[in-house]
Amino acid sequence: MLQNKMKNQLSALKFVRNNKKQVWVMLIALSLTLMTMYVINFLLMTTQESFRTLFLELPKHVAYISLSLETAGIDQDAYATDDEFRQKVEETRADIMKQLKVHDGVEEVVYSQVLSANYQGIVGSVSYYFPLLEPEQVPAYLEHMDAKLVDGRMPKADGEILVDKKVFMNRKMQLDGYFMENYYGKVFKVVGVVESDYLVCVGTPKGYMNTGWYMTVYCNEENSDMAKVLKDTGIEVTEYDTLHDAVEWKKSYKEMVTDVLDVAIVALLVVVMVFLAISILVAYISFMRSRVNEYCLYSSIGFGRKEIYGMMMREIALIFGMSTVIGIVVTMIILYVFAHMVLDNMGLIYRYFDFAHLLRIVAAFMAIIGVLQIPILVTIHKIKTVDRMED
Repeated sequence: MLQNKMKNQLSALKFVRNNKKQVWVMLIALSLTLMTMYVINFLLMTTQESFRTLFLELPKHVAYISLSLETAGIDQDAYATDDEFRQKVEETRADIMKQLKVHDGVEEVVYSQVLSANYQGIVGSVSYYFPLLEPEQVPAYLEHMDAKLVDGRMPKADGEILVDKKVFMNRKMQLDGYFMENYYGKVFKVVGVVESDYLVCVGTPKGYMNTGWYMTVYCNEENSDMAKVLKDTGIEVTEYDTLHDAVEWKKSYKEMVTDVLDVAIVALLVVVMVFLAISILVAYISFMRSRVNEYCLYSSIGFGRKEIYGMMMREIALIFGMSTVIGIVVTMIILYVFAHMVLDNMGLIYRYFDFAHLLRIVAAFMAIIGVLQIPILVTIHKIKTVDRMED
């Protein structure tokens, strides 16, 4: 009866109450580690989430096509003058655009100059095309992209640009200021700001300052693979053709964003986990050494090694569990404040909860608990009763 009563008193909470300083050191260390791992992942994932819109969502609604002369079936040497050659190119292009327009899922096709906008993430940046259209064509493009003017005015003259609100903030632009002056000079002016789900920009041309000429295709998601769309019209795409569509952007997203960031996140997690494991191992060994007499006393009054091991594991579970809860709460508060004070002003897209990374952190903590089994089992093996402590 007495032994059972004593065994009921062998709890992890007693250690926590009697060793508050040591426990708080462990709680703070583990909570800060969780916070560090999650916050750094959050920042890297903010880049991935922000770029995801440009790489995966925008190309589902607009694509850019530039076909080689070979694909278009034009032999330049067959024409006596440049004018005849240009006329044939224009006629062929018009015919291709006419065929594209009647394809399912294609709302409009225009031949236009394009310009590049730049969007800066926490890590890296991405440039993407947007069309330069005639003023009367801009409303139809905005309607297709489900974009709405929220500040400024619509383009009326040459060289006027509408910029998505997030890009506007990201690049620290100003209404009536020059668009990417460091790249294009004092040519294009920002006259309006739009809100959209796809970081939409659009403008009017000014002379021949551009990033290229393309057939701009207003498409839907089901018909955003331009190689397939062109094949449906009887045109086989070759390596000499340029397609900026959903398929190419998706491939680029994997190669340039997800593959790179996934490696960085895993590498970071491994490095932090190794340092954490070493630190916790050293600290916990110190804790156990200071409690050897306590373990021997438990053994002397009738507790078996199994009960002592169970108590030690409950202590670890309690400390790691409390650290996880504290770490998550503190991390979410910090992320909320940081996101609204910094990321919103940078025009970045973010996601607070990353279940996959949280599982990785929990797995890392479990791995550390596994490593702690080594000193725990060694200590358990060395436990003696009080009367044999001097042996």
